Amino acid sequence: MNVEDICIIKRDGKRENFSAHKISNAIGKAFTATGLNDQEALIDEITRRVINHFQEPTIGVEAIQDLVETELMKVQPEVAKKYIIYRQWRNTERDRKTQIKHIMDGIVAIDKNDVNLSNANMSSHTPAGQMMTFASEVTKDYTYKYLLPKPYAEAHQLGDIHIHDLDYYPTKTTTCIQYDLDDLFERGFHTKNGSIRTPQSIQSYATLATIIFQTNQNEQHGGQAIPAFDFFMAKGVLKTYQKAVASTLSFYLEMKGCALNEKEALELVRQQLHTILPDAQVIAALQEALQSRHCDISETELTHILDKAYQQTRKDTHQAMEGFIHNLNTMHSRGGNQVVFSSINYGTDTSAEGRMVIEELLNATIEGLGTRGEVPVFPIQIFKIKDGVSYSEADYRRAMEDFEAAMDGKVAFEAPNFDLFLKACRTTAKALFPNFMFLDTPFNKHEAWRADDPKRYRYELATMGCRTRVFENLNGEKTSLGRGNLSFTTMNLPRLAIEARRKAEQLLNEGQTTDVESTARSLFLESVHRMASFIAEQLYARYQYQRTALARQFPFMMGNDVWKGGGKLNPNDEVGDVLNQGTLGIGFIGGHNAMVALYGQGHGHNQKAWQTLYDAVLEMNKVADEYKAKYHLNYSILATPAEGLSGRFTKIDQKKYGIIPGVNDRDYYVNSFHVDVKEPITIVEKTKCEAPFHALTRGGHITYVELDGEAKKNIKAIAKIVKVMHDEGIGYGSINHPVDTCHNCGYKGVIYDKCPICRSENILRMRRITGYLTGDLSSWNSAKRAEEHDRVKHG
Repeated sequence: MNVEDICIIKRDGKRENFSAHKISNAIGKAFTATGLNDQEALIDEITRRVINHFQEPTIGVEAIQDLVETELMKVQPEVAKKYIIYRQWRNTERDRKTQIKHIMDGIVAIDKNDVNLSNANMSSHTPAGQMMTFASEVTKDYTYKYLLPKPYAEAHQLGDIHIHDLDYYPTKTTTCIQYDLDDLFERGFHTKNGSIRTPQSIQSYATLATIIFQTNQNEQHGGQAIPAFDFFMAKGVLKTYQKAVASTLSFYLEMKGCALNEKEALELVRQQLHTILPDAQVIAALQEALQSRHCDISETELTHILDKAYQQTRKDTHQAMEGFIHNLNTMHSRGGNQVVFSSINYGTDTSAEGRMVIEELLNATIEGLGTRGEVPVFPIQIFKIKDGVSYSEADYRRAMEDFEAAMDGKVAFEAPNFDLFLKACRTTAKALFPNFMFLDTPFNKHEAWRADDPKRYRYELATMGCRTRVFENLNGEKTSLGRGNLSFTTMNLPRLAIEARRKAEQLLNEGQTTDVESTARSLFLESVHRMASFIAEQLYARYQYQRTALARQFPFMMGNDVWKGGGKLNPNDEVGDVLNQGTLGIGFIGGHNAMVALYGQGHGHNQKAWQTLYDAVLEMNKVADEYKAKYHLNYSILATPAEGLSGRFTKIDQKKYGIIPGVNDRDYYVNSFHVDVKEPITIVEKTKCEAPFHALTRGGHITYVELDGEAKKNIKAIAKIVKVMHDEGIGYGSINHPVDTCHNCGYKGVIYDKCPICRSENILRMRRITGYLTGDLSSWNSAKRAEEHDRVKHG
């Protein structure tokens, strides 16, 4: 057949004359990609073989490409693989061009689909939400085409990896930050419209904290955190107390004929009172100072004034904490009705002022939002467990002997904040927060921490968002303050396991099961190492791009030295090395699914599976160590908190491999190293199974347990669970339980189909998604709804 007479049918149905050059050009690219050059003779021969297969005067593009694959496999299998990957990527690119219009149509029609529900913290059906979603999808497309190096774009689109927050890639911003609020408050700070001076009351401290959250959220795409909320707010409590004492004192003395105005009284009070709980010696000194100014006041009168001021300070502190919580759940930081992704860490300030902050924050959290006390979604609250400060074994035993008395404050404890730990358990039982951070787990300890250091919080680990952990530091002080995550990318662990198992079966053909598993394990671990290295290079490429951002792109974060070192930059300076104290996260998802692919069982009760998953995460750590040495950057391993990703990988793998029972036959992959959400397992078993992985995932991790029934009726059980986590070496843990509220009558409790009081079906169902909450299950994407439905309760 004369090739000049052959007509090619393109994918869109159009016809064009055949060109042998197009075939040889495509084959040549595959040879070059494999590192084989100067192969023109072989390329021409393969092209002729392909043409010799033509039997009809018309042929489709896909049929030609099938013939090219067949001929390449005969002579150069490695080149064939490159050609297949390139072909698959090109198909994905073409599909995306048609998909983008479908996506836009869905946004316009506010369809209830996974694009519109990709972020449970955003109302995507509002005009601002639609604009955010439009922008996100278009910007991702721009990033694929023009910014990402081709190997990384291919790997992402084909589902080997997931580069998180691609829509923010062009902005060069970082993921998250932990604030040194004490520094910001003492220096003051500036925003676009003016400067803020040091606050002088607890209300101002709390309000400015929300303003800092709101302002900086517009310069980053991830979570924001306050690492020592109790320490930072304590000064505001003391200032409020001092003002209350001075105000009441000057008024009282004026009535007695003493000419001491409020300003003079405040100056005197600040000199004498450095705590809201002064002892008799301090009160006597204040009385003497007043008498030296010819202000006659008895000890009884002065004590009464101080008591009144204390009561007013507690009331003001409660209102400040109440306002703080309400603001963070109503104050939008971006378009799309998004509130700030905010977290606060607390629990170790033993001063009277810090303790008051913690206590009133917990009380305000229990009271909730609005007239019906809805559970607040933000801030994510983390209570720090520190031996000798907020916890002790002796105190735990005392509390368990008479738990009701302990909760009522009738038991004396040796750890100064153990009573606040119990109140934190009570709050968790009602409002799902706080979660618990364990500072004495070996990998969370800091060698510089001292109990008598007034700024010991600098050496206490804090976390943010679902689980982001920033602590160790190659390029500066080991601390959580003034640092954050730069970016993170997740590997598709189940895919690596599927490929390893299939290759092992091909190599051994009809070999023994144990031999196949052993070979598959080796292949799997090798592929994990390779993929982690691939991701490490991709993260470095993104870091190099982020470094080129100008300081003026982040006027609040850099201009106010929020990200430490940024304050030294001029507006037109590149941020450069200022970013090198951030972290680069190598993430993974689907550990359970991967183990089922290798062994037919997950790691929850199969020791071989558990050891293989543990060794896989060890391999990732080896890579992190290699790249720390190579680039002197803070690489770490992240137990990825997957929201949209949990379904994305699954859909791609179902299309690639078909349905594999137990591996990809659901709508989601199980998060990171977590035991399968459907697997029956006790609290102790789950905790013991997952705890060793926390030491290996220092970019962030969490272990949760799922309770049935109304936890608020069994606070003692919460305390027992926290002790198990403490004893087993958990780094960060949380306790999930259903929190339902009837919109019609306000009834709270576990509600199944209808409200037991008014029979309404209009129910607000609060559930934890990936470490943070959402207002309603209906705002979750399909994968996370399916996962929540499958979760078993841990007994």
